[in-house]
Amino acid sequence: MYQRKVLITLMLALAALLSACTRPNREVGKDILFSLEVDGRTRTWILHVPAVADANKPLPLLVVLHGTYGTGGKMQRALGFDVYADRRGFYVAYPDAYQKPGERDTARWNDGRGTLESSLQEIDDVQFIVEMIAEIERTVALDAVRVYVTGASNGGMMTYRLGCQTSGVFAGIAPVIANIPEPIFNACTPQAALAFVAINGSADPFIPLEGGEVCENVRFGCEGGWVISQAQSVRKFVESNACQTDPLVTLLPVLEQDGTSVEQQTFPNCQHGVQVMAYIVQGGGHTWPPLPSQIQASGPRTKNLDATRIIVDFFFP
Repeated sequence: MYQRKVLITLMLALAALLSACTRPNREVGKDILFSLEVDGRTRTWILHVPAVADANKPLPLLVVLHGTYGTGGKMQRALGFDVYADRRGFYVAYPDAYQKPGERDTARWNDGRGTLESSLQEIDDVQFIVEMIAEIERTVALDAVRVYVTGASNGGMMTYRLGCQTSGVFAGIAPVIANIPEPIFNACTPQAALAFVAINGSADPFIPLEGGEVCENVRFGCEGGWVISQAQSVRKFVESNACQTDPLVTLLPVLEQDGTSVEQQTFPNCQHGVQVMAYIVQGGGHTWPPLPSQIQASGPRTKNLDATRIIVDFFFP
């Protein structure tokens, strides 16, 4: 009997030890896959629900838009927003641009340039994103006054379009390696009290910092169309928030000697207490800092800025 008690005690101790060893050092959230019929098309997205989510406590939402031929899943795996979401408590939605089965050319947001297949098919991505947010609000406890959107390249231009053409949907936008498409610039009327942060590369061969033709000298897979300059794009949101038009410019410390540096522009004295900022990676190409470019023609990467952290700290300090 004594030996049996000792054996049971040892087995319980071993089980407790194994449990302690295999238990994760922090709780992680879960992903929910959604599909929704919008304007006769099946639209899809991933919603990351943080571990701290509570049905009785509404949490904010960040929408992340992929670039050309990307997917929401690729953005989720690459950018690292979920780790911050689990720690700070916000949802992350990763939607997909519409794509017919077996066809590739529609996997681009209708960002307003008017040259893409999504434009020719009259895909209303503004409507889709708005209806996606409404569906998320029906599913989880959402703080609907704290919904933000970011995106890269084609997704960054779509982010601008959402900032230009919606009212009362978003509390802030963060376009990355993108400018406002020229066809929608004059009609762009951002709402007041819309927080704004943009990130661009001065040596971006696809989205010219000074505006002009998209990927003018890059023909393979080029989307075409025209954009206005970074300065004009940012100014739309400076003016809508009644900020001081001359920015305070700060040169950030150079952490890596990789031929790039970062200029931070802060536009002070905005109304309603919002922030308007912009970052220009001097010498940086068409990449999400500090990640490497997906194709060689994208230009230099930088290790002197972390776009994901900048965006998280801006919206969820």
